[in-house]
Amino acid sequence: MIPLYYFIDVKGYHRGIRLFEEAGKNSLTTYLAPDLIYFVCWGFHLPLFFYKQSDYMSLAIAGSLFWALAMLWYAILLKKLHIYLKL
Repeated sequence: MIPLYYFIDVKGYHRGIRLFEEAGKNSLTTYLAPDLIYFVCWGFHLPLFFYKQSDYMSLAIAGSLFWALAMLWYAILLKKLHIYLKL
């Protein structure tokens, strides 16, 4: 956490945080979106999550990081489409 604090707050480097900022503004949607996508993919028997059953740790880690970034991009897309979940 200290490197993030240093680069963002001390050095003022804000170019790379837009992805996280949009997900934070629409956090409920970002939190629930993976469950909806899992349900649809498993319901239609789409093999998108093969990395979870992998015996290779590097594939599981890479797949999880890619999935996390995909959900952040999905949150940005939903914001552009003006789709929000509110309590």
